[in-house]
Amino acid sequence: MKSIIRAAMLTLAAWLILSGCSGGGGGQTFVSGSDQVAEEDRYGGTLTVGIGVPIVSDLLDPHRSASPGNSRIQRSLFDSLVVELPNHEYGPWLARRWEVSDDGLTYTFYLRDDVTFTDGTKLDAEAVKFNFDRIRELPNPGLALNYIGSLQETEVVDEYTVRFHFAEPFAPFLRYLVTENLGIVSPAGVAERGEEFAVFPVGSGPFYISSYTLGNEYVLERNPNYAWGPVNADHQGPAYLDKLVVKIITEEATRVSALQSGDVQVIDTIPPQNLAQIEQAYQVQEVELLNYNASIHFNATKGVLQDKRLREALRLAVDWDQIVQTIYLGTYDRAYSVLSPSLFGYDDSLKELWVHDPAKAEELLEAAGWVKGSDGIRVKGGQRLSLQMIDFYANREKRMDVMTMVQNAWKSLGVELNISTTPVGDYQAKSQTGDFDLWIGSQYGPDPDGVLRPYLLPRTGFHDKYQDQRLQDLLDQGTVEMDLEKRAEIYRQVQRIVHDEVYAIPVYVLPYTVASDRRVHGIRFDSKGAPQFYDTWVNQVSR
Repeated sequence: MKSIIRAAMLTLAAWLILSGCSGGGGGQTFVSGSDQVAEEDRYGGTLTVGIGVPIVSDLLDPHRSASPGNSRIQRSLFDSLVVELPNHEYGPWLARRWEVSDDGLTYTFYLRDDVTFTDGTKLDAEAVKFNFDRIRELPNPGLALNYIGSLQETEVVDEYTVRFHFAEPFAPFLRYLVTENLGIVSPAGVAERGEEFAVFPVGSGPFYISSYTLGNEYVLERNPNYAWGPVNADHQGPAYLDKLVVKIITEEATRVSALQSGDVQVIDTIPPQNLAQIEQAYQVQEVELLNYNASIHFNATKGVLQDKRLREALRLAVDWDQIVQTIYLGTYDRAYSVLSPSLFGYDDSLKELWVHDPAKAEELLEAAGWVKGSDGIRVKGGQRLSLQMIDFYANREKRMDVMTMVQNAWKSLGVELNISTTPVGDYQAKSQTGDFDLWIGSQYGPDPDGVLRPYLLPRTGFHDKYQDQRLQDLLDQGTVEMDLEKRAEIYRQVQRIVHDEVYAIPVYVLPYTVASDRRVHGIRFDSKGAPQFYDTWVNQVSR
């Protein structure tokens, strides 16, 4: 058998021996269930969860979305072909086993034969082919299109065997298959629900949506037929919970109050100022989201920020350590690279390259011809050094608090920063036309290819579309390189270029925090950090 199959099966054997089919996905810790409660007594009840980010564009179609908020609901609705285990190995889920050809061009998956979607239709090779053909044909795909790389054809070998053919090796394919973005949707559901499928989709997961109020609340009910959980699940069979209610509560104080009042039993993204208090009365779990870290991105292809000296001056002028400590009170780590530390290929040597040097920043701007005017803002050739920042998330993760401190630091340097928070449609229009100077954002994903490519490549970049051929060449090399250490070095080179050219300034590493009532057990996280509620149960007797 191929080496990757041996690795997958050996990992599975070790997993079963060491943990008896229980443990944290992706190497993360989780709250275990109480040994005092029998299996049959864990069933029942409703769990209400308040999440702090909106469902972007109201999209719950996994093939069309790209937001971590969306994934916090989607993960309960859709299953994946494989699951990621600790140490970045893979185990069975919808696929019982798989093979990868020696040349890396074909992947063959042998599916379970007992899986049905929540609309009653069966999940087979034809359904899997439909999904991947659909991703290639969607007019407005989300992350899913980047996650299938050079896929040319999805072949139905027999009823429960499907084969993927690639034009060139696509190294991160298994890492992407574990995500909800490549989760398998019901072909019949797509046909029957039409446009409504975007907000009312059908999967094969442990829960299905029974009702919803767009942008406000989603009620998920247990799939009574579910019997195909991933190999690393705590139990098999239907989910423990009768219902899972997800409420969108973006305002921090309101979210905390909802937990304290009992209106919800779980909240995420705990505000730093409330963390110590919450830890005293509730269970708190924290995982590092695999991310392109929250970073300030410069439009380096249009306007004044084409000048690297200006970008470098903006980085040197700010005490980034002080900002992160002040805003996040020691609960967030400072970022030194655009990749989060737990992400494959992270370059920890970049930490040594950071300096805070306002005097050097002044020198760079003077050398570039920017002279302070009577109001303290620099001017060059009659043009005022005024930068326009676009945003639509408002103060998500206190980003606007960060930018207010940055704004003040840059004003001392003689640079004016105007922050414009607009509706998402206006934001997208400006990002496409390049009508901005900078923005702040992050991108979640399980592999550096998926978080770097959307931001850095001119042909797929969301906003910046940097015309840097080195980045394009390296990222293209990274997708076809099957040797892990060689791949890691490629992504280290990418991070160094982004740092050296000051295309972006990473600010903080995002921890994903979840607080829950002490009666709640078994909340887990997938390999990217999205919460999973399949094994979750509520002790309805003990408090």
